[in-house]
Amino acid sequence: MKRGFLAITAVAAVGFAAAGFAQERFDNLVREDMFRGFAGNEASFRSAVSTIDEKLRENPDYAPALVWRGAARFFQAGQVFRAGDVADGRRLATAAMADLDRAKTLQPNSNEILIPRAAVLLSMAHYQSSPRRAQDLAGRAAAEFEAALAIQQPYFDKLGRHSRGEVLSGLAESWALAGDRDKAEVYLKRILAELPNSPYAERATAKLANWSDPRPLNCQTCH
Repeated sequence: MKRGFLAITAVAAVGFAAAGFAQERFDNLVREDMFRGFAGNEASFRSAVSTIDEKLRENPDYAPALVWRGAARFFQAGQVFRAGDVADGRRLATAAMADLDRAKTLQPNSNEILIPRAAVLLSMAHYQSSPRRAQDLAGRAAAEFEAALAIQQPYFDKLGRHSRGEVLSGLAESWALAGDRDKAEVYLKRILAELPNSPYAERATAKLANWSDPRPLNCQTCH
């Protein structure tokens, strides 16, 4: 597994989890510590995980905490893979996906669940050795993003640039990696129309000019 895979996965999940929500959310309790943890601060990471575990002891079916535990477990799996323990890395990755899937089962129509799930799936897709597996994961990510966008549609134009940019670029990148360039192009052109003169538009322009450009479209204004 490539260095940085699960750090990217987790950061993407964090960035997307923040998109489009005005009310107080569980991620506000753990987000900053998680960011610091992904950047190498072990104490902050432990603090975030402790908050997550405490919430899940109170309520094992609290979906937002399950999503964050899934992101944390993916990050830990990456560390274990890099240390050479493939078996334990796979165990952690499987447990992480189980958390994400359970969270969706519990709250199938919540963007607080759909968006971070999509982000993790998309990041996973980028680092698959099997093209078929990559396309499958990217297609699943695209479906999650589509569901999230449908929920946001009535107020999407009222969201900030970051929130809109992350969802639209996530859709464009997911569909491109899934092999559906036509659908990806729809969202790239939406970015150009709705987010002109932004980092998202700059990257979308580059992608339309060169589809083999490997740079990610999303997380242009995250931490």
